Amino acid sequence: MDINNKEVIVPSLSFVSTAHAIVYNGGKPIFVDVEPNTLCLDPIKTKKAITKRTKIILPVHFAGMPCNLDEIFVLCKNHGINLVEDAAHAAGAVYKNKRVGSHGTAVCFSFHPVKNLAMPTGGAITLNGGRSKKFAEILKSLRWCGISNRKGVDYDIVDLGWNYYMNEFSASIGLVQLSKLDTLNKKRKKIAKRYSKELCIENKMVFDDDCCYHMYWIRVKNRMNFMKQLKRLGIETGIHYKPIHHMTFYKQNSKLPITETVGKEIVSIPIHPNLTNDDIDFIIKSINKLS
Repeated sequence: MDINNKEVIVPSLSFVSTAHAIVYNGGKPIFVDVEPNTLCLDPIKTKKAITKRTKIILPVHFAGMPCNLDEIFVLCKNHGINLVEDAAHAAGAVYKNKRVGSHGTAVCFSFHPVKNLAMPTGGAITLNGGRSKKFAEILKSLRWCGISNRKGVDYDIVDLGWNYYMNEFSASIGLVQLSKLDTLNKKRKKIAKRYSKELCIENKMVFDDDCCYHMYWIRVKNRMNFMKQLKRLGIETGIHYKPIHHMTFYKQNSKLPITETVGKEIVSIPIHPNLTNDDIDFIIKSINKLS
């Protein structure tokens, strides 16, 4: 998709690679605020941000929670805009009874070792719509040195490409991990359900059976002290994420009140299939003592 000197609407509450992908391709990221309950792109504010230069809307399925794709898709259709989804957190998530990956023009997944579908390295792009065959040919060429029109040992180079194909070792591990994905995601959901019921925190991630819970977030006021206290108890936490528009490279005069507030308060707590019931009990008990 040619986005050179064009605009791409994207949330600021994401990992920087979401915005980097836009800049690498000559586009301009336009940061839009998120919904407070899901931390996914707000369709109402997205609509207000659309201009004649908007080429793509790029929502992020934050923490594995599916975005409001129906409303975003309508915006794309009405304005002739492509929908490209960042599904790095969303392997196995579902939206309207269909797997995330089967909706947007292109949907991008990460197979980083900490993801729900974990491999040493790699990722995937799923394609949908009438141009999917054409896009697949372009992507196959781009991922392997620009090689195209390959027939046996003969091939051509019509454009530059990179050396971005996944190695066979990672793919072999990934196929095994893929067979376990639903089982492991069920374990994550079981933990998330307990957190949503038992944590005495006002602002926390809601439970939704369609979410795959790559992360589970809560919001606390005195964040650094809170994280320090949990660390003393042996409970690891994280911050996902510092808003992108706060980074020096991306600094903009964007007014994103929800993102600004969340960026100061959000804390990720442990949620992975290897947590025992005793671990979960201890985490809940420790957080409730501090809240």
